[in-house]
Amino acid sequence: MATIVALGGGHFDNGEMYTVAEHIVSLSGKENPSVVFLPTAGFDRIGESEEALQDTFLRIGCSRFETLFLTDEMLTAQQIEAAILGCDIVYVGGGNLQFLMDTLRKTGADKALRKAYDKGTVLSGFSSGAMCWFTGGYDDCGEGGSFVFLPCLGFLPRYYSPHYISEVWQKFGERLPEVGEDGIGVEDGAALVYRDGHYYCICGNEDGDVFFMPKAENYKKVNITADASVLEQN
Repeated sequence: MATIVALGGGHFDNGEMYTVAEHIVSLSGKENPSVVFLPTAGFDRIGESEEALQDTFLRIGCSRFETLFLTDEMLTAQQIEAAILGCDIVYVGGGNLQFLMDTLRKTGADKALRKAYDKGTVLSGFSSGAMCWFTGGYDDCGEGGSFVFLPCLGFLPRYYSPHYISEVWQKFGERLPEVGEDGIGVEDGAALVYRDGHYYCICGNEDGDVFFMPKAENYKKVNITADASVLEQN
């Protein structure tokens, strides 16, 4: 079943998003699934937050957690595809959305991820790693840190904004008319799940909400945390 878990933000080092990680693992249908992590949006740099992510998945019971560095020019498209299609869960980290999308397309990882999506691999991610699955995303990777809309993989419709709990990220709703598309804003601590044609929301240990801004209703913000089925009707 096609499955995407898009996290708005949150922390793994303090256990806040542990229950979300547990849910991601459960969606794989495997007792000890394997995970491939793409830190691409963070320019393939690994720090304490990435180490906490690995520790979380391994503590839940994943059999393997591998990091795929797409900036490694020695990797071939075939090797990238084999890594992505050979796992049960793909998790994409946060960072610079423009760099992430450029690198996915340059390396052919975008095509491999499409095959994984069609195959039923659980695709998940945080911030830029959540935006990448949608028609487009809203990120502060423009000139001088400005916010811009960017086209993404398009596995799911609509434009997505993470960190929607922050005032600067909430400008997303005001700017949606620029792209003329419906929008989804996800707060830190929350995630939007797509599973075989259906949508629902989950939260970490510190809660969080998900909002829908439909073009047809002049982008009026609606809280869909309790019931995201409206996304199946629009």
